[in-house]
Amino acid sequence: MKCYHVLACDVLAEIQKQTLDYLATSTTFLTEKNKRPWQAVDTKSVFSAVPSLLVWLRSQRLLPHDVSFIIYHNTGIGLPIHTDDPQLTCKVNIPIQNTEGNITRWHADDDSVIAEYDMTQPVVFNSSIPHSVEIRNQNLPRIIMAVMIKNEKSLLELLAD
Repeated sequence: MKCYHVLACDVLAEIQKQTLDYLATSTTFLTEKNKRPWQAVDTKSVFSAVPSLLVWLRSQRLLPHDVSFIIYHNTGIGLPIHTDDPQLTCKVNIPIQNTEGNITRWHADDDSVIAEYDMTQPVVFNSSIPHSVEIRNQNLPRIIMAVMIKNEKSLLELLAD
């Protein structure tokens, strides 16, 4: 199984703008540093504020059920090697802000790097394979939107070798 699969997204700039507007008006994520990078939100409010996201997901034949954000406020501090919730094999990660130059790496059992990606485009993200994030970009905060999909099987098909 592949570590990630890049998804075409011709409305990425619109999704990013609408998402940043939502974060600025409905959360404190842009200004306050939280203890953990993973931030849950009211998913329905995201869908209302970011209609381009739903249109794009429908075009990909993906049915979302939950949205969270991964937000880093510190350069040089990323995530050590880990796996996500064992009930979640994969999700769609969408770069929202300051993602360029930061490297997501997937690791083999011996911690060697088996794949890496700069998160400049949306991807189907295999969160069951150990992965880490290195923050290099000085522009902060780095924001990724994680979208969990009801029909995860369709994502798994995109990750098949």
